[in-house]
Amino acid sequence: MVRPPTSVPSDRLLAAAEAFAEARHPAEVLETLLAQAHAALRVPVAVWWVPETQAEYPAHPTAQVGEGAPWPDEAALRAVWPCGAGQVSPAGGVALLPFWAGEGGGRGLLGVAWPQPPGEEERCLARQFAAQAAWQLGQLARGGRRDALEGLARAALRLGQATGLRATLEVIAEEAHTLVGAQQAALILTSGEDGTPPITVLSPRDEGAAEHGAELLTPTGGDLTVPLLGRDGRTPLGLLRLRDRGAGAFSPEDERLLTPFARLAAATLEQARSLEAAQAEVQRREQAELQWHVRAMELEGRIGAATHELQTRAAALDAFVAFSEAVGTQTDVTVLAEQAIRVLRTTLGHVGAGYYEPEGRLWRAQVWSDDLAPELVAQIRAGLPADLPPLAQALASGEAVFVDGWDGEAHALPSTRHYGAGAFVPVAIGGEVRSLLAVGTRAARCWTEQERTVMRAVGRSFQLALERAEATALLERQNVELAARTRALEAFAHLTGDLAAQSDPRVFVRRAQEVMLSLLPPGYALYYEQDGERWRNRVQVGDVRNAALQAFIDAGPRVGQTPSVDLPAATQQPYYQDAYARGSDTPQELVQHVSTVASLPVLRRGEVVGVLVAAMFEGRPWSRTDRIILETVVSHLGLALERAESVALLAERTAELEQANAELERSNAELEQFAYVASHDLQAPIRAMTSFAELIGRRYGEQLDERGRMYLGQIITSGEHMKRLVDDLLAFSRVHTAQREPEVVDASEVFDTVRRRLQAAQGAGAQVTRGALPRVLADPYQLDQLFQNLLTNGLKYRREGVEPSVHVWAQREGGMWRFAVRDNGIGIERQYWERIFVIFQRLHGREAYEGTGIGLAVCKKIVERHGGQLWVQSTPGEGSTFFFTLPAA
Repeated sequence: MVRPPTSVPSDRLLAAAEAFAEARHPAEVLETLLAQAHAALRVPVAVWWVPETQAEYPAHPTAQVGEGAPWPDEAALRAVWPCGAGQVSPAGGVALLPFWAGEGGGRGLLGVAWPQPPGEEERCLARQFAAQAAWQLGQLARGGRRDALEGLARAALRLGQATGLRATLEVIAEEAHTLVGAQQAALILTSGEDGTPPITVLSPRDEGAAEHGAELLTPTGGDLTVPLLGRDGRTPLGLLRLRDRGAGAFSPEDERLLTPFARLAAATLEQARSLEAAQAEVQRREQAELQWHVRAMELEGRIGAATHELQTRAAALDAFVAFSEAVGTQTDVTVLAEQAIRVLRTTLGHVGAGYYEPEGRLWRAQVWSDDLAPELVAQIRAGLPADLPPLAQALASGEAVFVDGWDGEAHALPSTRHYGAGAFVPVAIGGEVRSLLAVGTRAARCWTEQERTVMRAVGRSFQLALERAEATALLERQNVELAARTRALEAFAHLTGDLAAQSDPRVFVRRAQEVMLSLLPPGYALYYEQDGERWRNRVQVGDVRNAALQAFIDAGPRVGQTPSVDLPAATQQPYYQDAYARGSDTPQELVQHVSTVASLPVLRRGEVVGVLVAAMFEGRPWSRTDRIILETVVSHLGLALERAESVALLAERTAELEQANAELERSNAELEQFAYVASHDLQAPIRAMTSFAELIGRRYGEQLDERGRMYLGQIITSGEHMKRLVDDLLAFSRVHTAQREPEVVDASEVFDTVRRRLQAAQGAGAQVTRGALPRVLADPYQLDQLFQNLLTNGLKYRREGVEPSVHVWAQREGGMWRFAVRDNGIGIERQYWERIFVIFQRLHGREAYEGTGIGLAVCKKIVERHGGQLWVQSTPGEGSTFFFTLPAA
């Protein structure tokens, strides 16, 4: 903040003026100047004085007060003397203030040694002391009057007492024409550095001064004009103009008198201007500060309002958070409704609310806010009619209904007459309205869009919460049911675990009854099967606690007269009696101790085979858990009965298969034995027949004609074929009858032996080659026969004009070796790939290719006996490849 300039003490100036007025000699004036300056400024001061008759300026002070001041040298003094302008340093040091006593009065310098930067008041005092000294010296030089000095002192006193720029200007104008006796005076103040406009002030002494103000602004020959200069002696502050001196024309003495007054007036003007500028700045800043305070108060009010709004929103948000947490964790509908109402109250602030559920044709309040009047609470607890127009609309549409301008009397709800607006927010689950929230306000006649949005949001959240609560309740029920079902299954499985081979269905029924009674209150269980016109109790667990009742049960209730058994048997559905209808199917006096009955049909493959009845002595309804237990046990009883039936059938079929297998094995053994015996016993007659036919041919051939020799040749040929056929049949039977234990055999050695034997028999013109062959687990003699038959076939079924070629190789496949025998013969069509392995099946007649049709059947039997497989792949006209597998060694 800018401080206003300090006013020059008027008492100090007045005392100095009086002291100067007492001086009668220039030396006394200089002494007075040093004394007054030193006393007022409290710093070393000095004066350099040059009388009018002296031409040289002194290099040292004429007089001084105070020690230790660094006074300037002669060069610095010479720089100040000619300019007539003082040097006052704002940063401290020595200040030199020249003063002139007028014509004949001499010149002087007032030196002030500032130890630190001087203030405005100190600098002003120094100048005024110099001006007063110059004035007094001039008066002494001119022999002036004492009253002029007193007038100057009076003017200085009045200037010091003036407050404000305007008052100072008026004092200057008035004192100026008083000092020289002018009739009119005008003070023209130039514009300020801050842009203030020029000011003209007229002396008020003359009644016509205002009228002549314009003329005073124009210089004339009889006028006296004195400039007002700033502290630096160069800056013009204004002009002081006087005219019409009463005692005659203005004299140089008048001008000399006004010069120090002009300096004093200029200093005072500068001070007044600074003071007024400072006061204006202070006022501006005070105004700005006031405006700031006003704005601060406004801002504080806004902040307070915003804080209140934020607190309200925070409370609403907290309520929403609490409601959201409740929605995610709470399943109690009442707690959720209380949370929803709290959210509405906290968010909207001026509402009352209630939560309603239907009871018949009425919607009754279950939870409500605590701001509702007792009369209204009584009415909403009694219930709102479902045909209340806005309520009916909300129920029909499933959407929130907002009623602006609520009229309680028109809606037959007089307790709501103080409310201005109402709302009904339905809560639907699965498309059905289960409950609703009703909201009312007394603070307004219509709902804002924001309020409607809040109510819809709360309604949706509440709906989600209720859906989750219902889903949770359903899940809990399902868990209970699942646990009950699991207990029943575990118990039934435990009781039937050792009955896997059991075929008696009544054992399973008894176990099922035991499981049921172990999971239910005390009672008994019966199992009825239809026997003609009566229901027979085949299995019972538990005491019926009445001998006559037991006798009635054992006698068998009649079919068609026993609803407890007839209904489930006919409908194939369980029949639960939470309160047993005594006397409906049993004499009433026999079942007074029986409270509840459940009858369940036992189904086997979709057909009713019996009815299981559970009777409880305790009077309570069948719970869902009880029903699940009963139905689970009976369902699995049906499965157990089906399994028992399947076990019995399986045992019967197994016995039949075992008997058939035994007969088949015996038949095969007899067949093999027969084949072996037959083939062995046929050898002798065949050899005899062939030998005798050959003998007849040799001895009596010449005696036979051509036809006789032909018949004899056919006998010999047929005998040889019969011999080969018998040999092959004998080899086929020996695959099983003459088998040996498998051993490690080098297949390459066996192959090479067979190849040498075939080459000796076939001669040149056939190629039989192999790749690397492995060691296998096999009967070496049967492996020899296998290679013999396959290689012989490859060479026998050759193509015309093509040299026969057979190649054998092997490849590992897991624990088996797969052998391949490839030839370049005539090939086999695909439809015969299976037929060729059947005994006695030939694709060609004996005229084309020799053979008996047993060789490949023998090969297949050998391979299968070793646990392998034999198959063929062939392309007619290109050749065939026979594959077989043998276990690796």
